[in-house]
Amino acid sequence: MDGSTVHARHDEGTGAGSGARTGSSGPDPFELPTWAPLPARPDPDFDRLAAEVAAELAAPEVLVILASKAGQVFPGAFGVREPWATRRSMPPTMSLSRRVTTTGRPMVLPDAAADPGLADPEMVAELGVGSFLAAPLFDGQGRPIGALAVADGVPRPWTPADLALLQRWAERCSRMLRTRALELAEQEAAAVAVRDDAAARVADDAARAALLLAEAEADRARVVARLSAALIEVTDLEGVLQVADRLVRSPLGAAMVALGVAASGSSDVRVWSTTSGGAPLDGPTATLCLDDAHPLAMALRGRQVVVADPGADVVPQLSAHLPGGPCASAVAVPLAMGQHASTGAMLVCWRQAREVDGPVRAVVTDLAQHLGHTLDRVLLREQRHRLRAAVDGLPA
Repeated sequence: MDGSTVHARHDEGTGAGSGARTGSSGPDPFELPTWAPLPARPDPDFDRLAAEVAAELAAPEVLVILASKAGQVFPGAFGVREPWATRRSMPPTMSLSRRVTTTGRPMVLPDAAADPGLADPEMVAELGVGSFLAAPLFDGQGRPIGALAVADGVPRPWTPADLALLQRWAERCSRMLRTRALELAEQEAAAVAVRDDAAARVADDAARAALLLAEAEADRARVVARLSAALIEVTDLEGVLQVADRLVRSPLGAAMVALGVAASGSSDVRVWSTTSGGAPLDGPTATLCLDDAHPLAMALRGRQVVVADPGADVVPQLSAHLPGGPCASAVAVPLAMGQHASTGAMLVCWRQAREVDGPVRAVVTDLAQHLGHTLDRVLLREQRHRLRAAVDGLPA
């Protein structure tokens, strides 16, 4: 039986090749896909189908072939020699079934070595194929995507019954492939849904974090605005401390707020601290040395933020010279005093150990800027009053 007789029977009997385009010059080649629906590895279902086909046709080799522009893969195989049994793939240049997948018609080669349509007899010899019989496999749109092929190492006169049997198996294999393609599509759709859900959750978490950050920024701005408004009317150091106690210590849940001032050229740091309702100030509540290992002294000395908390590399001596007793955590921030010759710093302390994180440092730094400007103005005012009193006391 020659190939033309088999082709005619295929067109008239099964209709499976109806997807082929025809014209005056014969059927046009099908466009091969650029991918295969199954990877180049064994599939148990198609391996079992290949074994059943081999048993019914008494064929030593059977392949379930999926073809693409890049080559061909074998999800099902029986009796195939190495290295193809392990690789489960071949380049397109070694494909005997390419004629089937490009035309959508079966292929019958009783004697592969003598077939004039095979341009590379050496490739046929390398594959060890003496005879070859293949029926096309079709996707859901009726396009050929592969072949169910049987091969023998010696020439073999394939009969019409052999081809009819192989075509019935090919129809079953095509249905299996379409089912598997739907399963894979469903799995991919589910995976897309999972990825979309994960992306939505990430976006939601990011939005929540952004909202929390925005709320924290808004809270900080409100506290700073209230502090700035309250400091406008302050005229003395005690007023500065009372505003700081109300608008710095309380919002931060701190135990104490203190201000340290060091006169230019002096090594002494005068420390003031008060609480709402406390006794009026009659002088500094404590005195530090500028060289002390204390947050206030260190902030003044280095003109930088100093943190003393459980995570700090070096925890300064918080208990020394602090009014109101020892503290476990603190942050000291230098004050901006551009006009007065003195330097200043603000200290915020907590009795219990806590982490002084970035948001706390940020709000303390913002508040310190406004306190520094007010302290600068208050100290300049006091200095001006002292000078005026001295001038007024001079003899005329």
